[in-house]
Formats: sequence, structure tokens, C-alpha cells
Amino acid sequence: MKTIAFLSNNNGVGNTSLIYHLAWLFADRGIKVLAADLDPQADLSAMFLEDERLMELWGDGEKSTVADCLQPVIDRTGVDIAEPHVETVARNIGLVTGNVALSRFEDLLSENWLACLGGDVAAFRIITAFHRIMRQAAESMQAELILIDVGPNLGAINRAALIAAEQVVLPLAPDLFSLQVLRNLGPTLREWRKGWEKRLGELPANSGIDTPAGDMQPLGYVVMQHGVRDSRPVNAYQRWMDRIPGVYRAQC
Repeated sequence: MKTIAFLSNNNGVGNTSLIYHLAWLFADRGIKVLAADLDPQADLSAMFLEDERLMELWGDGEKSTVADCLQPVIDRTGVDIAEPHVETVARNIGLVTGNVALSRFEDLLSENWLACLGGDVAAFRIITAFHRIMRQAAESMQAELILIDVGPNLGAINRAALIAAEQVVLPLAPDLFSLQVLRNLGPTLREWRKGWEKRLGELPANSGIDTPAGDMQPLGYVVMQHGVRDSRPVNAYQRWMDRIPGVYRAQC
């Protein structure tokens, strides 16, 4: 099973759309795909599901989103995550449905990232919650591939989502801002990787927690096609396109 996250610190570069179309592409080729919506904006879930179904999932009855899986941890009423629900989108596509309530998990993740350095087993349960939710969900549908959608930021939710990923794809736009994003993302991924490796060294051997390796290896980047504008000739975009490979190799 391969786990790939799609991360950009630049809003509007087609991150969620890319995952949506890749899920259908792989599914059409017979590959079972689990799409995990770990962005509190839940845009990927809105793409896959009709509004009526989203209303049912976000209501008080079903308790079937990623935020509901985390609720025992957030409320500190249970020792671990609730069993994840996989929403069937198509024959080969399952979805861990997002929820705006996921944003409540941010502070708890920040606190426990530090607590992991002390070998606190409960802290490791919280930091690895996304990993275990996705693994359980993927196993339930025998998925071969997990595609992870996260928000355009470098906060605690994204860090916890990224350590669960084997590989990372960086969606970009042909502009100056994306170059700056690359210069920021590369060092951040290295810092997270090193930080997680250090914390794994503090985890008690008898904890019994399924922990991710935190590989987060850069798989590559995808550049969104620029819009054609009379006031901004194509060669203006090409200037930034030409610079992206060098910055990517240097930073990632």
C-alpha cells in the first residue's frame, strides 16, 4: 500500500482537484484508492459527494467523518480513535470524509508534538491518529493507494498528516509565490522528518502503537497550467516555469 500526500502552501493551485482526478484515473485502471480528506475546509469531500449526503454525514446521526473518528481523543473520553467509516464513492474509490470540525484538533496536536519528546504514549496516540485512521480505512476496503488532501498551510494538522505519508507531491503555479513556497516547503519537510525520527526514538518499545515511518519523500511537483491573459504574456509565466526545476532540486 502506497501513501501519497499533496501539499502546497499556496492556495488555488489545484491541490484538491488534482487528487480528485487522480483518484478516478487510478480507479478506472482497477486500482483501489482511498481518498483521505484531512483539510478542515473539506473541499475534497464536497467534490466527491452530493450536498444531501454531506449533510447526512455532518449531521448528529451518522458520526462518520474523520472528525468523528477523533472525537474520543479530542474529548479525552476514550483511549483511542473510533473506527473509521469509508464512504463508497465508486467501485474502486473510498473516502475518509472531511469535516470543518477537524480544526478543533489543531491545538491538541501542537501540545502533544512536544509531549512525544518525553516518551508520552498518550501523546503518540494523538500524533499518529491520522495514520491509524487511514490504515484501518484502507485495510477495510483493501485499498492499494491512499491519496491525502491537506490544507494550504504548515500547521500541526498538516504535520500529523504528512508524517503518515510515504511520499509528497507539491502542486505549484508558474509564479514568484510558488518559488517562495518551494524554498519554504523543502526545509519544513526535512525539519518534520528529523523531528519525527527523534520522537520515535523516545517511544517505549512496549507501547504497541502503529506508528508511521515519517518518510515524506518528495515525489515531484505538478505545475498548474496558467490562465491566458492579454495583459500578462505567456513568456511571463515561462520565466517562472524555467526556474522551478532548479529551486526544487536545491530545496527538496
